[in-house]
Amino acid sequence: MLGLGTGFYKLGGENKSFCSLDRIKPIVMWLNNNKGVSVSGWQDSSNSTTDHTISQATEGDQAALRSGGLLFVSSEADHYDMANQIAISLQEGFTIMCVVNLTAHNANQVLLGLNNTNHFFQFNAGGDTLALKLGTTTTTITPGDDSSFDAGSTFMLTVKRDSGATGNIHLYKNGTLLSQDEQAANTGDAEFITVGTRNADRYFNGSLYELAIWERDLDEHELNDIHHCVKKRFSL
Repeated sequence: MLGLGTGFYKLGGENKSFCSLDRIKPIVMWLNNNKGVSVSGWQDSSNSTTDHTISQATEGDQAALRSGGLLFVSSEADHYDMANQIAISLQEGFTIMCVVNLTAHNANQVLLGLNNTNHFFQFNAGGDTLALKLGTTTTTITPGDDSSFDAGSTFMLTVKRDSGATGNIHLYKNGTLLSQDEQAANTGDAEFITVGTRNADRYFNGSLYELAIWERDLDEHELNDIHHCVKKRFSL
């Protein structure tokens, strides 16, 4: 099993252990809680050869600081642009892990997007499903065990796509693999360059405490290590 290592930092005045997520390669983006974050941007801690720091120069579009992360208000169009685009090839595996707290479920909320409607990752209105649009195909991910993404609750969400011709998509909430009403799959290429919006027409509404993206479908040992450590870090 691959060990992540631990350290300590301050979150809300209390010591919390943290995970060195960049030890698992290839991590292409890591918005690390309480590190390099301000209303004008969030430093990429991944140590990737390509920087994916996010920034927002317009004061009216900036989120507010919240417990080492950022609180986005959809009605105020809060969003950020990456320094460089994340590009994932056709049939290439990837893993996205985030820690969020949704304010409401009254509209589709995009966490990752592009400056058009071709690629995005969003929480669907109602709080029961997710959507991934890769290439020209939108795939809905529907948990089959009555697991919803409750507004007002902090949770860790991990989305993993298998590499290869199937492109099966797996969903984890707080480290637990969720069943699906129908196996979601999408082999399309992915392109992301915004956090909190797509095409300036859908916005995220809630707090983002952590975000990490790997350009690989992580194995179960790696996922278990990450989930265990992040759950402990955020007391999930």
